[in-house]
Amino acid sequence: MIRFASRLLVPALVCLAPAMGHAQGQQSGTLSGRVTTADARPLPGVMVTVTSPALQGEREAVTDVNGVYALPGLAPGGYAVRFRMDGMSGVDRTAPILLGSVVVLDATLAPAGVTERVEVRADAPSPIASRRAVHVPASDVAVLPIGRTPFLVAETTPGLSDNTPSASQLTIGGSFAYDNVFLMNGVDINDNVLGTANNLFIEDAIQEVQVLTSGISAEYGRFSGGVINVVTQSGGNRFGGSLRGNFTNPAWSAETPIERSAGTSRASRLSRTVEATAGGPVLRDRLWYFGGVRAERTESQSVFAQTRLPLSTSNDNTRYEAKLTGAVAPGHTVQGGFIDNRTHLRQPSLGASIDPATFSTPSTPNRIVSALWRGTLGPRTFGEAQVSRKDWQLENAGGTSAAIVDSPFLTRGVLGVPGNLHYNAPYFDSSDPESRDNRQVTGSVSHLVSSRRVGTHELKAGAEYFTSTRIGGNSQSLSGYVFQSDYRIGADGRPELDASGRLIPRFVPGTSRLQTWMPLRGARIDLTTTSAYVNDHWIAGPRLAFDIGGRFERVRSNATGDIAGAHGDTFVPRLAGAYDLTADGRTVLRATYGHYAGKYNDVQFSRNSNVGNADRITGTYVGPAGEGRGFAAGFDPANYQTFTGTFPTANVFLDADLHSPLTRVATVSLGRVFGSVWARATWVKRHATGFVEDFITMADGRTVVSRNGVSLGAFDNAVYRNSDLPRRVYQAVEAEAAYRGHARFSLNAHWTVQIQNDGTFEGESSSGPAQPSIIGDYPEIYVAARSFPDGRLDDFQRHKVRAWAAYQVDLKRFGRIDVAPFYRFNSGRTYSLVAAGVPLSAAQIASNPGYARLPTSQSVFFGARGAEQFKGYHLFDMAASYSVPVWQSLRPWVRAEVLNALNNQTLISWNTAITADTAGPKDENGLPVNYIRSAAFGTAAGPASYPRPRAGMDGGRTFLMSAGVRF
Repeated sequence: MIRFASRLLVPALVCLAPAMGHAQGQQSGTLSGRVTTADARPLPGVMVTVTSPALQGEREAVTDVNGVYALPGLAPGGYAVRFRMDGMSGVDRTAPILLGSVVVLDATLAPAGVTERVEVRADAPSPIASRRAVHVPASDVAVLPIGRTPFLVAETTPGLSDNTPSASQLTIGGSFAYDNVFLMNGVDINDNVLGTANNLFIEDAIQEVQVLTSGISAEYGRFSGGVINVVTQSGGNRFGGSLRGNFTNPAWSAETPIERSAGTSRASRLSRTVEATAGGPVLRDRLWYFGGVRAERTESQSVFAQTRLPLSTSNDNTRYEAKLTGAVAPGHTVQGGFIDNRTHLRQPSLGASIDPATFSTPSTPNRIVSALWRGTLGPRTFGEAQVSRKDWQLENAGGTSAAIVDSPFLTRGVLGVPGNLHYNAPYFDSSDPESRDNRQVTGSVSHLVSSRRVGTHELKAGAEYFTSTRIGGNSQSLSGYVFQSDYRIGADGRPELDASGRLIPRFVPGTSRLQTWMPLRGARIDLTTTSAYVNDHWIAGPRLAFDIGGRFERVRSNATGDIAGAHGDTFVPRLAGAYDLTADGRTVLRATYGHYAGKYNDVQFSRNSNVGNADRITGTYVGPAGEGRGFAAGFDPANYQTFTGTFPTANVFLDADLHSPLTRVATVSLGRVFGSVWARATWVKRHATGFVEDFITMADGRTVVSRNGVSLGAFDNAVYRNSDLPRRVYQAVEAEAAYRGHARFSLNAHWTVQIQNDGTFEGESSSGPAQPSIIGDYPEIYVAARSFPDGRLDDFQRHKVRAWAAYQVDLKRFGRIDVAPFYRFNSGRTYSLVAAGVPLSAAQIASNPGYARLPTSQSVFFGARGAEQFKGYHLFDMAASYSVPVWQSLRPWVRAEVLNALNNQTLISWNTAITADTAGPKDENGLPVNYIRSAAFGTAAGPASYPRPRAGMDGGRTFLMSAGVRF
């Protein structure tokens, strides 16, 4: 049966990818190398055999005419490697196989009976020779005070940061924060909208995390940033597992200056998270199982910065994992996996919420199911295939009252407060659930081709079929209304509250606005990406190797109403070369060049449909002036005059060949091993092109819109096209070094220096990924230097430094102590001086060539983008663990962490709200030259205005405790 299936699979994959190339495998690694004689002549015909606790049975390969062998598809873990050949002395060595990595293990064999020094050049992968990947095994995560989620682990690596619009996002090489790929056991677990990773993992079950930031193989696609690749444990021939309890308490964190100024003390509420894992054999070397469970019941406490009102959130989360791994025939393994994640929250609706009235109680059932086959198809051929699905739902999120007075408010940032702050009522609509799912099928075949003339080619070809599905109307409010109006502030720049402790909205004619939303509940879009890739890892000689590959992606979409959106065909090359300068693997020069095609975000490519994209009209308040929740005129829709609107199926259009943005990436690196120390420096250059941008121009015309039999008038059309008018350029140098000279002590450090992270286009906002700009809108009206100037982007950060050490104290039969200090430095981020709600000048209005509806106001920059800078900061964390052997592998342990140990509470960001000085001088376009700082300018805007102990945490110095047992 296996042989018959193999005969079908190979030609099927070859048809999908006519040529074949090399990559390591998303859930596995490759062992490769060269076997030679003492005088450096290649030895063909050497049998290379590997065994491992991570492998069912053993795997074999034979060296080719160049003495080269390759064993792809090896599960991560420690391996015993045997080199055998008749008439030659055998060599036995060990090697760790890392996730998605090629481990180079060379050997020299001498004639049998000859006493001679036998050399093996590398027992472990050389960090300087590997692709631009960082591997973080569970053993390191267990010691370091870095957090244990894939997001937190990835943040400790060079070339990326969490300076992003939304929590739990990463920006890699200055790319969009929503445009990375998170893989869990080979399954895409990205949120279809925000690009964050769904919490489909149990931390104690994670075996290894791999972070790819550049020089990424053609095996990976659908991103412009990078890949965070995670694999969990799979069991083995020995029963083992863990039981762990994690303990947090708001009282274990020092109050922030905001809390102290409000006289707020953190209440003592012990929160617990319990994890348990177990794995072992059902049939030795034939069938293994692994399972885990995680239960979290936590609370966190802080205050809203603007109001000083208490902020208490809760998280009720339960997760399960189950995995079976079986050897169905010699050299053939199948694996089935299931992870379930159910969450019930109590939290503010948005990251920009500032009011206890914005709380909601969403639930998010979430799961993945996958099946994997991996097998040997011949002496030099290996295949893999996987099918999976991910399901995610959002339920009970948003408001529960349809009364117009219980509509959400967003600030306009005009009356001395920052823009887009949320207050008064929950955002979104509890009666409009949403689904964000995907289906994925992947397969690949790798093959070794040899020739004395042209060297050895490790070829790999693969294909992927991926469908992303989103269902929901994305109703913004149960009442159907969202008000845009600032609140009343006092002389101290803080909000004033009414007798009920509520913020006081101000209704100002010509400034306040009302959005009327008309969602289509249950609307659906399917975005399907069909990909094929090839890669050739060409070992051209003992010192020179190349990777030559490419990936083709075809994307089509279909939405409710048979509406087509995406229609992209993209080919992206991936090239790399490595040269061993000293012929001993100790000094390696490497260069890469590649194109990354960004993901087809469900928001971006459904703009012309009602999927998550409701019809909306926006009106300006015409009076009378007033304030407060009891001011009836302000809540009367009849007092708002419509000035603009978007009607996705009427006046929004997508270009016929619209495709995702393309990023070109080049790197050059030089690495050197100095005894027990290795170091590497890498130069990275990224240039993004082909942005998906909307255009509102006279040439694009207008549409008369009617809804429910009522004509709403003419509206200017918005057409989305690929454009190089926006600009984003990134350039950086990354320096890395590590010391591994002692079995009980290690030292690591890296330093990322951003030379450029510049442009005119942010492209995303808080909870708003894949956003267009005004660059293509009303070109006769807007002034580029004042509306979208060039400069440093929001995530620009000149320096990022991470340094840590791990020291082990062996107490023999009394146990072991692990101590790990961790140092972080982030230089200050940049910000722009920009005033919102500035009226169009007379000169701008006079330039109107005849648009149906001009914007009533605009945002105006004072100076270049990112011309101002916040403060940088240092943080020092420490972890200490004690474990003691009790019986066989049974080891109880206890662990303590202190984050921000020096209690650094420097103000590192602040309120930047300004207003335009309309009474002062004007430029040649009639726009104000001067600005006025708000009363709150320079004060804390929230908990993130101070160094956070860890992403998602508020407070100063923070203590964490955990304890458990491993067996």
